[in-house]
Amino acid sequence: MQNRRRRLQAIGKWQSPYVDAEPVRAHVLAIRGAGMSEAAMVRRLGLPDTALRNLMRGANGRPPGATVLRETADALLGYWPTLQDFPDAARIDPTGTLRRVHALETLGFSKRWMAGRIGYLPQNLKTCLRSSTVSARLARRVAGLYDQFWMDTPESHGVQKHVADRVRRHAASQGYHGPLAWDDDTIDDPGAEPVTDAVEPVATEGGNLAARWLAGEAVILSPAARREVLQYLFEWTNGTPAEIAQRLDTTPEAASRSWERIKAKAAADGRRMWRRVYTPRIKQNDMEEAA
Repeated sequence: MQNRRRRLQAIGKWQSPYVDAEPVRAHVLAIRGAGMSEAAMVRRLGLPDTALRNLMRGANGRPPGATVLRETADALLGYWPTLQDFPDAARIDPTGTLRRVHALETLGFSKRWMAGRIGYLPQNLKTCLRSSTVSARLARRVAGLYDQFWMDTPESHGVQKHVADRVRRHAASQGYHGPLAWDDDTIDDPGAEPVTDAVEPVATEGGNLAARWLAGEAVILSPAARREVLQYLFEWTNGTPAEIAQRLDTTPEAASRSWERIKAKAAADGRRMWRRVYTPRIKQNDMEEAA
């Protein structure tokens, strides 16, 4: 072993099996601060039960180690827990849970309705949402609810219209942001900023709002009709995301994100959705003639 190490050192290819422990220790502390215990971390990464003992607390009366095995460091530094990784009882940052609840409220879903769907008493849910942390169990249930209903209208799921209208008015008065304002990858990040869409006024009365809007009638779309129009424009026209967003008075990022979610929901239902309109390519000689 010593001879091999000397040969590798001589040609500049030897690497110590140990690296500086301090950055690794800081990363573990950050993960613990996010709500994940060391024991859960070790299980998730498949490390030995004692992998963090010397790194975090030392052993046999010695202080925490100045170095750590490279393999352990690589495993820890390359890891950040997802919502699914936390044990049920772990207390985690409530940001993503609150954003999902508020987004559903902008659609008209009440907290009472949400509580019933996830198996909580309404007052218990409200109390949990006022806390500085939430359990991973609650966060996952709210995330599942959000994934299922972010494109739906509450009236089609048992919420009375006058209740949904009241919830929507309250959400607007509080400045809550709807589902289009958040990326799935950043909704749990406290530092993420919402992509703000235009505030939607009260929808026009009557049915077939999407068809009437597409036919050129000056109607104000409900959230459901707005999604129906967006789906039609992406699926059946060759407009760019920027052009479609301009027609709907939103941002290209929000329009594209909504289209991706519509496709994902269709795929989950066993349907395939794509842009069906063929956009002809301009041939080189056509470009030269046009020039």
